[in-house]
Amino acid sequence: MIYMANDKILAAEAIRGIACFFVVLSHLSLTFFPSLHHFFDDPTTTQSIELWIHNSPFAFWYSGTAAVYIFFVLSGYVLTYSIAGSSNPTKKIISMSIKRYPRLMIPALASCLLLWFAFTFFHPSKVGLSEWVASLGNLGDVASFKLAVYEGSIGAFWNGTSQYNWVLWTMKIEFIGSFALFLLLYLRHLNRWFTWLIPIAIVGLCTHLDYLGYASFLIGILFYLYRRTLSTPIALVLLLLGLYFAGVHTDSDSYDLINDYLDDSSYEILNFLAGIFIVLPLLWNRTLALAISNRLSVWLGKLSFSAYLTHLFVLYMVGVPVFEVIRPYMPYAPAALLSCAAVIIGTFALSEVFFRLVDQNAIKLSSKIANRLT
Repeated sequence: MIYMANDKILAAEAIRGIACFFVVLSHLSLTFFPSLHHFFDDPTTTQSIELWIHNSPFAFWYSGTAAVYIFFVLSGYVLTYSIAGSSNPTKKIISMSIKRYPRLMIPALASCLLLWFAFTFFHPSKVGLSEWVASLGNLGDVASFKLAVYEGSIGAFWNGTSQYNWVLWTMKIEFIGSFALFLLLYLRHLNRWFTWLIPIAIVGLCTHLDYLGYASFLIGILFYLYRRTLSTPIALVLLLLGLYFAGVHTDSDSYDLINDYLDDSSYEILNFLAGIFIVLPLLWNRTLALAISNRLSVWLGKLSFSAYLTHLFVLYMVGVPVFEVIRPYMPYAPAALLSCAAVIIGTFALSEVFFRLVDQNAIKLSSKIANRLT
């Protein structure tokens, strides 16, 4: 079942918005409450509480890795919806193929330029904050406007990395995954027997941890093509299982048995499974889909790409300076929480501007290019 308004899939939009919020919370926790992840040995006055949450099965709400797998599944689902619902799938695939690069590149480039400006002209103190955020903006001799332009326009899509905007590692998967999807759906349009290539490709990709993002993309195709209605009890079980998977950390007490079995692979595998088990019930069950499709989550979904690209800029320009100013006047935890609130508010305020000035224009420009060439 698909729930729509103004040619948007509301449930998918809502899930994307919530997942983006989890990414922001992930980076805020790495900055101010690092023991929630326990990737770094950065003690804070709230470390005991952080470690309790870290070792509990309820750490899904700040799992940035699970969130990006959710993004990949949703991208596969939504792109398939656009193609499968077209009266001329071949023309739609050609048009979407032409649009894909400028649609992703223009906002990515703009985000790198924002961070180049921030890192070049502002140097806030990071004293008392985590090792993770201390390295944000420390590019040394390699920092340059030229590097920012290269990473935003080419490097992130070719290498899957960016020293300016760390979140751009997902752009390579989004870009290549999109074209893999276009190819498979084109072949399926030619002959339905080619549908078998999709699960075969998924199985092949799942044999290597580095390719699980691409597999998630293709799983999104199957979620649309074979959509069903799940009963609420089954959907709730799947959702709870997905949320449990999303909270995984390799040294969390709540995942000892799984970590012992999967060893170093548990973090990637469970986050990959989280993307599947969270998206499926939220799209296939009417009750859950309607429950999450509220005005706030759909609004967050609309701004999700903009927020994803700009929140590190806000963290650097707002969160770190606010903490520096207020920390002498209050204990660590209140200062950190107020700084987090400032980043969240600042991120979605900037995202609204970025969406209107950059993201929407990227969509319009990419559509014009496609219309000229098709």
